[in-house]
Amino acid sequence: MRGLALCLALLLSATLPVRAEGEPAAYSIQVRAVPLAEQEDGLATLQQLKDRGYLVYGYRAEIDGSAWLRIAVGAFQSRGAAAEYGLAFSAAEGMEHFVAAAPVLILPGAGERDFVVTPSALWVRGGDSAREVFVFDATAPNESGLPAMVRPTLSPDWSALAFVDRGQVHAAHLNGDRAIPLHDRGSPVVEADAEFPWHIGWSPSSRYVAFLDQPFWEHPIGLWLARADGTELRCLFCAGSYGARWFLWHPTEDRVLFVKASAHGHSQYGGTLISVDPDGAMAPVAAAAVDRRQEFVGPLRIEDGQLHFRLFHYDDSYQKEAETRESLPIDAL
Repeated sequence: MRGLALCLALLLSATLPVRAEGEPAAYSIQVRAVPLAEQEDGLATLQQLKDRGYLVYGYRAEIDGSAWLRIAVGAFQSRGAAAEYGLAFSAAEGMEHFVAAAPVLILPGAGERDFVVTPSALWVRGGDSAREVFVFDATAPNESGLPAMVRPTLSPDWSALAFVDRGQVHAAHLNGDRAIPLHDRGSPVVEADAEFPWHIGWSPSSRYVAFLDQPFWEHPIGLWLARADGTELRCLFCAGSYGARWFLWHPTEDRVLFVKASAHGHSQYGGTLISVDPDGAMAPVAAAAVDRRQEFVGPLRIEDGQLHFRLFHYDDSYQKEAETRESLPIDAL
């Protein structure tokens, strides 16, 4: 079963992450390529290398109009580092290689370790060792082309990575053997919203993770909180016809700020900026002027001691007239 699940993941096409200047963001050494019809042979090589402790993955590629399975090893941020590694690999394993752009993400962690996202799994890497901490679902690739890895978010201290797989939030820790689910699958349901993107919210100390339940703009949206060790799950705001939209941790970590608005419709006059503590006690701190047809809009961000947000202004026919950028002193919220 493990081999079948891995095979399915590898058949998903992967999009190469790129740097701003258009260069590939990562490189690997490719050690084997087999026609897709002979994939079992390629997967056997992959498993052998994994058993020897290598960070290894496979992905689908089109070669001369035919589908192939490529097996790649390692993940590097420069072609030179990949080339140097390739020489050592070939000397140790007796396999030929070449350096190629890689469909992976490298997310630097603390203590000279990092997280590596491949098309099929999440790895933790440090020194000469690498370990697979999570195998992704094979059926839900997102816009990055990396299967089911919804908006991976590093903790402020770089010790952990939170992500979503099949509607479930997980946290992977540099010192952990396996990623930890922060809630049961399906309760709450956590998905990405293409039109109104959101990100998992780490608390400033990296102890807590906040996230949205069912973030689709025409449904109720709850604001949830859990400890990064997978305990103390609670809903901070679950209110029927109202939903939480944008949210942000206060720098003191004793509360979360979020925009409360109607759960129905893509635009709604009004909206209230709410402060909620970890026990669910809420207090309004600012409100858009309904009589002036204003709407609170995110994303929320803190800069220079100010909470920054936007206000949309509408005419009588619900058409947007203007957008203004506003701010409030964070110490007063």
